[in-house]
Amino acid sequence: MFLYTLIASLWASDIDYITIEKGEAAPFSGKLMSTSALVQIVETHESEILRLDLEKEYELQKQADEFQLKYELYETRCTANTEMYQQMIDVRDKELSIQSKKDWIQQLAFFGGFVLGTTVAVGITYSVNQN
Repeated sequence: MFLYTLIASLWASDIDYITIEKGEAAPFSGKLMSTSALVQIVETHESEILRLDLEKEYELQKQADEFQLKYELYETRCTANTEMYQQMIDVRDKELSIQSKKDWIQQLAFFGGFVLGTTVAVGITYSVNQN
């Protein structure tokens, strides 16, 4: 993108250039390029920009796929945990239901034992005191 901006600014600015024919002396020192060499440089830069754009898109897609995979993994893990905890709650509720049924039976047995024990104690005391 930077290269496009640079090239556009170079084309838009007033660049001093001189067209030299074969055999003429250049009026400046430095490097002189032919038109085909300039075209080749521009094409090379454009192909390099295209390659870098494709690499960037590939990396972004790869990262997006990795994030999607991680998201799906976490979602699956959360769903599994939710189901596991729901099953644990169901088992606990069943156990509490069973315990509550046993609880009234145990209370009845306790009170029945107390009443029976009291009756036996009173009966023994009464029979001992009668003699």
